[in-house]
Amino acid sequence: MPTNALYDVLYFFKDIHRVVLEFARELDEDQLHWRPRGYSTSIGFHLWHLARESDFLKAIILERTPQLGADFGEPSEIWAREKLAQKWGFPVDLNATVGTGLSDELAATLPIPPKDELIDYLRRSYEAIEVFVQMLDERYPTFEEVDEEMSRKLQNIRLNLLVFLSHDCRHLGMMECLKGLQTGFGSATEKRQV
Repeated sequence: MPTNALYDVLYFFKDIHRVVLEFARELDEDQLHWRPRGYSTSIGFHLWHLARESDFLKAIILERTPQLGADFGEPSEIWAREKLAQKWGFPVDLNATVGTGLSDELAATLPIPPKDELIDYLRRSYEAIEVFVQMLDERYPTFEEVDEEMSRKLQNIRLNLLVFLSHDCRHLGMMECLKGLQTGFGSATEKRQV
């Protein structure tokens, strides 16, 4: 059986999560909700989507991999437990979705919550997936001491974690572009005095 390279996903998750959260904290409410003419999503939509995706990822992994054990937590989302859809006025039939595959028309109408509430949800979703990854790394540092079925499941989990890591990076780029359209500066642009 080939040896699989294990990457430090936790380090990279924490890094991109820190960058996204710092980026979000610097915005004001107008910047968070602004959309260019003819464009359906705001920075707030992207932040909400990132929170939903991280929240969903942990829950679905736990739901589909009960072999991980109860100490990894319940396969439930913050979104559902705290009834955030109802609290923020999201359409009832949107409860199951994480924002992927929405029509432009529907995405444009979502009631993105105030900045502080949105960032709090994003922060807690990020923290939950980071705790999960840390536990996974500690419990299963390699695929060697598990049976073949669990080895496949762990490889699939790690692949999904890497996919979600690149997903966050792509959305950060979209948000930087939206901020840049408003201010001339994204998080990758430094203001320099000459």
